[in-house]
Amino acid sequence: MSRLRVGLLSNPTAALGTAHRVGRQVAHLLRLAGVSVVDLSGPSASVARARAVEVRDTLTALVVVGGDGTVSLGAEIVAGTPVRLGIVPAGCGNDFARSLGLPDNDPEEATRILLHALSRPVVSIDAIELTAAGEIAPAQRSLALGNVNLGFDALVNARANTSSRAHTVRYTAAVLRELPAFKPFPYWISIDGGEPADLDATLLTVCNSGTFGGGMRIAPGARLDDGMLDLVTVSGLGRAQLLRFFPRVFRGAHTDLEEFEVRSVRTVTVGLRHGRALRAYSDGEPRSLLPVTAAVLPGAVRLLADPAAAGPRKTGDRL
Repeated sequence: MSRLRVGLLSNPTAALGTAHRVGRQVAHLLRLAGVSVVDLSGPSASVARARAVEVRDTLTALVVVGGDGTVSLGAEIVAGTPVRLGIVPAGCGNDFARSLGLPDNDPEEATRILLHALSRPVVSIDAIELTAAGEIAPAQRSLALGNVNLGFDALVNARANTSSRAHTVRYTAAVLRELPAFKPFPYWISIDGGEPADLDATLLTVCNSGTFGGGMRIAPGARLDDGMLDLVTVSGLGRAQLLRFFPRVFRGAHTDLEEFEVRSVRTVTVGLRHGRALRAYSDGEPRSLLPVTAAVLPGAVRLLADPAAAGPRKTGDRL
């Protein structure tokens, strides 16, 4: 283990500062195991990114301590490189960590899993590349490992991010606040380079892991290593039906509803035909305004995880 050099990046603000404390604990545990640890944490994501990129070529792995936003930052840093990404969940939602079966609020066990994975074969997973697609849009690019939210779920995400409540509670509260004034969005959508088509939908989500909102299993069959994304649409639900829909999503018991549809795609471009501006969210973080393009990057991230963590195999996509 003495030849291993691991970068450690913790989010100083995640979970009201808890992640910073957990990061120090993880660094101590790694050093006890004989791993060389370099702390790359910074006061902002841009500073942490710059520090990590500067030493990336010297690292065996990059371990991130925080929530989904910190995980996606880590993915952007290591994507396409031999550096492996380790995750210690210490945020509010921890949805991507949950999809991998990683323990929540147990840094010792999470670190043990990382150390075990360092001696195991490499696990490669897909990522989602999100870019602005408008004619005058800036060249913005971000990566996500979990999901890209493009509908009512994006509005809820935006409102939930302003709340100080526990993640699941604040997500539910945000649903209730957004619901009274909500109307389906008038999208145009192009799949895998095809001609744009009109679509009116309530939810529109591009999934890699299929879990968001504090454990909602919007795409229970999603797999992280199949080179495809799951495009989830929910159409034709009234407000009362939508209110009953979300509790079913926590159990993954919504997939038999006629209003629910999922298809496998490699790339999708989504815009609005008219109406209000809408900002995409990915892994809980605000991204570009629509139109945006989400594309799969097969095997882009090497993960410190058990090989089975990529998820269940899909058993017949509903088209």
